[in-house]
Amino acid sequence: MQHILVTGSTGYIGSRLTERLVQEAEVRVRLLVRSPEKLPKALHEITEIVRGSTFEPESLQKCLEGIDTAYYLIHSMGAGKNYRQMDNQSAENFREACIAAGVKRIIYLGGLGIKETASQHLLSRIETGEILSQKGSKIQTLWFRAAVIIGAGSASFEIIRHLVKKLPVLITPRWVNTRTQPIGVDDVLEYLVQAKDLKHSDNLIVDIGSQAMSFRSMLETTAQVMNLKRWVIPVSVFTPRLSSYWLILMTPVSFNIAKELVEGLKSETVVENDSAQQFFPEIRPINFADAVGIALSEHRKQTAKQST
Repeated sequence: MQHILVTGSTGYIGSRLTERLVQEAEVRVRLLVRSPEKLPKALHEITEIVRGSTFEPESLQKCLEGIDTAYYLIHSMGAGKNYRQMDNQSAENFREACIAAGVKRIIYLGGLGIKETASQHLLSRIETGEILSQKGSKIQTLWFRAAVIIGAGSASFEIIRHLVKKLPVLITPRWVNTRTQPIGVDDVLEYLVQAKDLKHSDNLIVDIGSQAMSFRSMLETTAQVMNLKRWVIPVSVFTPRLSSYWLILMTPVSFNIAKELVEGLKSETVVENDSAQQFFPEIRPINFADAVGIALSEHRKQTAKQST
């Protein structure tokens, strides 16, 4: 029986990962959350829930007792100007508490990209991975790196869906030509779930993604999947700030999140290693168009359920 801790279980990836893990027969799941009341009632019956945070040593000690593998799915984007320092301190607190508790493995999901061109948000995600991995002789860290995650409800996909749905002609910033490697949310979850059973003893960085493409291609492909005719016209007048206002005007995201996403799109976020193929050869990420089709289908089901 594996004893697993999931942090960030009220977030987009954390909530879906928890749903997957509780279905596994040989797994006991514990959740560390600030607000247990935000969790679905069903989870209170099938998981162990600890109220606390990575900034509270007592709650960390309690939630990590007897844990074999800990998923770290925490980030502070949109939490204020000092979120980078908060992320660094949170990661260090968590790593040290895991070492003290005898946890064998940390599994972390961060973002693709390199430090030299990274936005502040992406830089924070990279630094988090580095901090969690700093003491490989005492605890192993499996660090997954993904770019745009495609799934109903993900911030990136909702931006794409709203832009394509609302604008027959998309007058866009030049960053729409930046390359990235999107990946469907189900593939991300499959990597994370399989990682708990991986036979590997050292630290590992695993870059994941489907085909490389520009944000412009993502908009155009989404329009095709939605059976809509759309024209994308990049222009140079959009500053990052104007781009952020453009996104919040057309999509349901806050200014802080829009600003960080825009900054992130200024540099390429592509796969830089073959660890996914080497260590998880049975996982073959679906292509972008198929991921969009699945996300749209799930969105329609969610909308129909909410209206009944």
